[in-house]
Amino acid sequence: MAIADQKTVRFERASALAEDVIEECRMQLMLRFRFLDRALWRMPVEPVHVQARYPLATDGSQVYVCPEDEVARALSSVDEAVRDYLHLVLHCVFRHPFLKGRKRKDAWSLACDVTVEAQALELAGERFPSADDEARAQALSEMRLAAGALSPMKLYRLFEAVAIMPESEACRGVTEDKVSLWRVLFERDNHEAWPALAHEKSQEEPGPVEELPQPGDDGDDESDDVTMVQASGTDQSDDSGEERDQDEKPPSGDSPDAGTADDDGDEADASAEAQEAQSSDDEDAQADASANLPDDDAESQDVPDDRDKDEAAEKSWEDIAKQMRVDLQTYSAAWGDKANDLVEALTVANRRHTDYGSFLRRFMTQTEELKINPDEFDYVFYTYGLKLYGNMPLIEPLEYADTTRIRTFVIAIDTSESCSGDVLRRFLERTFDILKEGEGFSSEINVHLVQCDARVQADTKIESLRQVPELMRGFYVRGGGGTDFRPVFAYVDCLRAEGELADLQGLIYFTDGLGTFPDKPPDYDTAFVFLDDGSPTVPRVPPWAAKAVIDDDSIGVVEPVVS
Repeated sequence: MAIADQKTVRFERASALAEDVIEECRMQLMLRFRFLDRALWRMPVEPVHVQARYPLATDGSQVYVCPEDEVARALSSVDEAVRDYLHLVLHCVFRHPFLKGRKRKDAWSLACDVTVEAQALELAGERFPSADDEARAQALSEMRLAAGALSPMKLYRLFEAVAIMPESEACRGVTEDKVSLWRVLFERDNHEAWPALAHEKSQEEPGPVEELPQPGDDGDDESDDVTMVQASGTDQSDDSGEERDQDEKPPSGDSPDAGTADDDGDEADASAEAQEAQSSDDEDAQADASANLPDDDAESQDVPDDRDKDEAAEKSWEDIAKQMRVDLQTYSAAWGDKANDLVEALTVANRRHTDYGSFLRRFMTQTEELKINPDEFDYVFYTYGLKLYGNMPLIEPLEYADTTRIRTFVIAIDTSESCSGDVLRRFLERTFDILKEGEGFSSEINVHLVQCDARVQADTKIESLRQVPELMRGFYVRGGGGTDFRPVFAYVDCLRAEGELADLQGLIYFTDGLGTFPDKPPDYDTAFVFLDDGSPTVPRVPPWAAKAVIDDDSIGVVEPVVS
């Protein structure tokens, strides 16, 4: 038997054993945690030829397994193999492979690993113990003290600060060496196949996709971060593809390239040989399909199809997460208290995302403004008059236009001790950016920026757009006491009585939600914006107010609710 055939047989045997190992992991988890049944069998197993740090990987649609590594992992410890698979499935349940927009992918990957491993440790630590569980529990305690909560975004901010500003106060005593140790403790799978990371990498680093090393190849031993994509065929198939292109477009009056036919130039024989070669290449490609990962080469795949597939997979995992949450809440007594953390994490993960700008633009009103209206202006008659009579247009342009503006507005921010100054600054910057977009913000405005904890600490009046940059450069938080919303509403009532806010369009209040609301509803639009701190509970507001829960990552809205 040839060496290549021996390698193929060995790979097929290892693949069958690896699939049996994963099936056993699924059965062990399902017998203990029935609410995981849909998630455990959601993805088919795909054996791959790849050298990677860990035996498992996923793109949200399939489980990619390195057969020999997975078998060795199970032989070493079945419990570790079970925990590996649970770790991978929880990534998908929380939709980590599909979340985009993280600049430091290493910090984001570690944050996701810590989040799911914390859930796995709480859920299955006793039934499927790991040798490093004690060290993980100690590390999780340290992370809670440093980050405040074990949510992906809070952990990401912590790890990002350590990587960018290792000596800053934002690190809370966490060092780069400690983060490296945590990476060893909490990583269990490869993330290179995650659609979010793969798409962002393809945009940042355009170029040809390299083929993965195959068994028996002499590759670099340090290739831990190999991009998990499918090998894009052999050189022979590419060459034959070039020859077919040449055959399809021969010069006028000439026969096809003689290199593709026999010596006596029989075109029929050449065509038959080309078809046989193509058929052979197709059969070889199908035979090797199980040994390769999906191809991310932009030239060989339709990008919209890939994104549609990823969106469908994300929607499927969202449905599974919602069903898991219902099952856990319905049969909470059967699963015990250890499932409570998972219920809370699923509650946070299942929140819908929307645009903060769309929410804020609800406060804009339509007004007429003295200006040329390009939509109503007819250039044909205007230029015809200039041409016919010299400098006399036939029709003058309309000198007014309907625009959506915010002229009189109140932005209140909670400056109690529980609200971070950096978050408040980013909230204001994001709010002003949205209001200044297009027709959204009038050049002459009357906006009051009110800082309040248990009482009004400061009121900054903004009358022109030119004041905004200077305001943000000199902005600092005043306060630090408790939280009471009533002083702001009383202060606004006084300003309205004095005529300062006669045509008030609305008030938006940014807070952490732990305060006292007014007893009487105001007669103007009001919205409370809460910072999502990873808590499963969303603060309630009175029925006369709108509500939005926003994420501290670029101040993106997580879930708007209109009461």
